[in-house]
Amino acid sequence: MSINRHSLIVLIVFFFLITFTLINALFWFALEYTQKRQESEQLRRFLLADRLMYHEKRADLKHLMIRVSTVVPSTLIKEGDVIIELPFAKMVGYRGKIFFFHLPPPKPPFVRNQPPPFMMIIPPHMPDFAHARVLENMQEESRLYLWIVLGGIDLLFLTFFAYLIRKLLPLYRLKNAIQSFNDGDTALDAPVEGRDEISAITREFNHVLEKIASMREARSLFLRNILHELKTPIMKGSLTTDCFEPGAGRERLKRVFDRMSYLLDEFAKMERFSSGEWQLNVQEYRFVDLLDHACDILLCDRESLIIKEEASRMIVKVDFELFAIALKNLLDNAIKYGEGKPSLIILERTIDICNIGNPLPESKQDFSKPFNRTFENSSAGLGLGLYLTHSILQQHGFNLDYSHAGGLNCFRIRL
Repeated sequence: MSINRHSLIVLIVFFFLITFTLINALFWFALEYTQKRQESEQLRRFLLADRLMYHEKRADLKHLMIRVSTVVPSTLIKEGDVIIELPFAKMVGYRGKIFFFHLPPPKPPFVRNQPPPFMMIIPPHMPDFAHARVLENMQEESRLYLWIVLGGIDLLFLTFFAYLIRKLLPLYRLKNAIQSFNDGDTALDAPVEGRDEISAITREFNHVLEKIASMREARSLFLRNILHELKTPIMKGSLTTDCFEPGAGRERLKRVFDRMSYLLDEFAKMERFSSGEWQLNVQEYRFVDLLDHACDILLCDRESLIIKEEASRMIVKVDFELFAIALKNLLDNAIKYGEGKPSLIILERTIDICNIGNPLPESKQDFSKPFNRTFENSSAGLGLGLYLTHSILQQHGFNLDYSHAGGLNCFRIRL
């Protein structure tokens, strides 16, 4: 299933991930900065305490929250974690505490068995590195409260995100229900939870579905009753013609009743098609067979048309009945509203039906509408045939174009 990157839920999830990552990254940077500041402050106190200790003011070490430790430097060097390393000293973390001690001076690069060029004199203020004291930080350093704050912020953020997604999921289900309704499934009932705006919209959507289903059922029942009531007298009329003496009048009358019966069947098919109940039965057919069937519906023959077959062996993949009805509607309009014989031009990927006449009004050139109220009382028709033709071709993946040039109307089916 493809993910719509413009989806509201996708955008919210993306924004949440960015914000969540940014908050934790900023907290981490702030924690690192705070740790560096604390380490610098601890080193400053250690250096000050170191000076006081060698000036025999060890009592002042308590004010600095520092004391002399019993841990030896060798243990700290082996097992401690170096925090700050100076040229002759180290600040080390060991067992949750911070220590500071001096390092022994580097050995001079004397040549073996040669005395030093001068006497090494240790200034009186220099500490004895061999017996260096270790200073221990007495101040409690804990970041637990910082981690608690971060955990609380993350938990609050995650809770709000889960709540928001839970509130938006009904909107996602409603979108799927509307898409299913657009595909023709009216037997839907989107689940409703809560009292917010999305739940209110979902309830109204369910009410609309109920009304549409009721209207479709009423329309279907109405059309079935009309078709049944009309079919009975047509059938009686067709049977009555069989009682007449053979002749041209009898054949003509029987042909009229047969056409009326066929038209009723076509109306039933159109009702099924417009209501979305018609399932296309697409197969390959010769176009000439489709044309013959369309002419049979119109009660005309090929002599009524000027046919230019540049692709006489054209094979089209269509629903035979529906495509013949679409072709019949275009031929019927060309014969009814044109002057002289209409032209049928069969090309490899297009079928043109042209006739001489006035241009189609611009308001009727939108074939996606079944009728236009401007022409509702006009004798020129409501454009229902063109609407059905457009719908049928659209279901097949074809297009219907119209053009008028040089007094010639031309409807083109683009396969």
